[in-house]
Order: sequence, then structure tokens, then C-alpha cells
Amino acid sequence: MPIAFRVAAKSHGNPEQAVRLGCRDIFRETRLLERIIPDIEDILSAGEIKPPTAPEDAVKPAIPNPENLGDAGHRS
Repeated sequence: MPIAFRVAAKSHGNPEQAVRLGCRDIFRETRLLERIIPDIEDILSAGEIKPPTAPEDAVKPAIPNPENLGDAGHRS
């Protein structure tokens, strides 16, 4: 990741934390997880592997994603 090289080029007290936080920010800005999770699910389903279901006692997200207004190809 380019962020690791940027952190290495600068003097940081805790480079591991700086890279971790930098990756977090990039993942949020690029919405990486939103883009790769459907691909992972497609890959698993191609091998006839069903995604695991959440346990009954699983905690729901604190801030759930809003419902989309359109079909699967519609961006919210």
C-alpha cells in the first residue's frame, strides 16, 4: 500500500498505528469493503459455498446502512 511507504518516509512514533489508520481512511474514502464484499459472496456462491448466517445473539450494526431506493444497479 502506498500509505506504508508514506509513513516509512516520515518519522512516526508508532508506524504500525499510522499505517493502520491510513488504511482505514483509504478504505472508507474508496468504499472498498462495499465493493469487494459482493465479489466475495459471488465467488463463494460459485463454489456452492453459502455465506455463514449471523448467530442469534449477534449485535446489530449501531448505524445500519440506509435502504437503497433503486435496483441493484442503482447507486444510492
